[in-house]
Amino acid sequence: MTQDPRIHFNKIEFYITNVCNLNCDQCNRFNNHHFTGWQRWKDYASDYQKWAEYVDIEQIVILGGEPMLNPSIVDWVKGINSLWPRAVQILTNGTRLNHVKGVYDLFLGNKSQYPEIRDHYIKSNQMRNWLGVSWHNAFSLEDLEQEINQFLQGKITVVHGRENNKFDADLVWTDSNDISVPVWIQDHFTDAAVQVSSQGFRLHNNDPEEAHSVCGFVQNKNYHFIKGKLYKCGPVALFPEFDQQHRFLDITEDDRKLLNSYQPLSVDEFDQRGQDFIDNIDRVIPQCKFCPVNSNYRQITAIRKNSS
Repeated sequence: MTQDPRIHFNKIEFYITNVCNLNCDQCNRFNNHHFTGWQRWKDYASDYQKWAEYVDIEQIVILGGEPMLNPSIVDWVKGINSLWPRAVQILTNGTRLNHVKGVYDLFLGNKSQYPEIRDHYIKSNQMRNWLGVSWHNAFSLEDLEQEINQFLQGKITVVHGRENNKFDADLVWTDSNDISVPVWIQDHFTDAAVQVSSQGFRLHNNDPEEAHSVCGFVQNKNYHFIKGKLYKCGPVALFPEFDQQHRFLDITEDDRKLLNSYQPLSVDEFDQRGQDFIDNIDRVIPQCKFCPVNSNYRQITAIRKNSS
C-alpha cells in the first residue's frame, strides 16, 4: 500500500463566521461582542481544493461564532465532504437547528438528497457527518430540548451521562434515522483575550511564554482554517479583524503592528514554507502576550443578543 504523502492533522477547525446570537461572557473567539463578518464556501473552495492535496485531517469541525448563522453552511459541509473522506462535525450552540433549510439532510448518509453527501458516505467508508451542541447554560435545557425534538424525526430517545454514550457527551438525543445530537454542557469559561470596559475593548499584556503555557488552544491543538489560510489558533487570526471593527484601547503602535504581523500559511506558500510553519505551529509566538495567563474557570450563562 502506498503511503499517503500528505501531512496529517488530528483535527482542524474551519471557522466560518464571527456572528453569534448569544452573549457568553469570556467567549474565546470574541463572538459575544458585536463582531461581524462571515465566509461563503464558494469564495474559498479553490483554496481548500489545493489544501486537500497537501494535508489530511482526521477530525474536521465547522464552527464560529454560530455556524448556523452562516447562510452557506450547507455548502461548507458538502464542499468539505467532496475534498476529504472524513465525517464533518458542525459544532453549534443548539439554538438555530431549525432555522436553516436542508441541514438535516447533511447527516443522512446514503439517504441524503444531496449527491455530494451520498458520494462522501461511500468514499469515507460509510462515515456520517454529525452535529454537536456546546450548551452554555446548565440552568436551562428546556429551549434546547424543544429545538432538538423539532429537528429530529420519528421516535426520539435520550441518553444521560457521559459513561453511557460514544460521544462522551452529557446528553445524547437520537432519532429513527439514527441521527444523534450529542450535547456537552460547557458553562465554565476561562478569561478571554478581549476584555471590555465602559470605555471600550482591551487586550492583555502578559509574558508570552506564560500565556502560552496555560492556553487551551495550545493544549487541545485547536488549529484553524479561516478564509483559506491555516492559523495556529483562533485569537491570533481574529485580533486584526476585531481591531478593525472596534479599535483596541491602550495599545502602543508597536503592539498594534505586532497584532497585525502574524503570517498564516496560505496554500500557495506551502511548497516554500509549509513544512517549517507546521513544524513550529505549537511553539510560542510574540502575539501570545495579548492572551490571559489566568486559567481558572468561571461560570457563565448564555444570554441571547437583542438582535437574535
